[in-house]
Amino acid sequence: MTFWIFMFIVTLLIPITLLLTWYLCPRLKKINNIIGYRSARSKKNQDTWNFAQKYSAKISLYLFFPTLTLSVVIMPMFIHKSMDTIGWIGLAITVIQMLIFVIIIVSTEHALKKTFDGNGNRY
Repeated sequence: MTFWIFMFIVTLLIPITLLLTWYLCPRLKKINNIIGYRSARSKKNQDTWNFAQKYSAKISLYLFFPTLTLSVVIMPMFIHKSMDTIGWIGLAITVIQMLIFVIIIVSTEHALKKTFDGNGNRY
């Protein structure tokens, strides 16, 4: 049971991270290299930075609920299974949740490319 609790908490870390992204990113006013959505395109100028922070936060909130549901619905089905089964299920959930970050990156970069030219000027 202790291992199941541990794995359940682990599978909740990514949804919590998405919620923090939604909350923190729009509040980042200055371009920095430490926190926020950071890519070469998002750091071109202040306008691209603000756009990327708001857009990635919005996508993070949309994807928070599916990732949370994945953890809350699937993990309880394996509460009395073996440690190996719980570990593999927890790993599978975490890998699926990590793919959400790929979706956020691809979506945000696509939106930046569609909204700004190569120099960071709006179309």
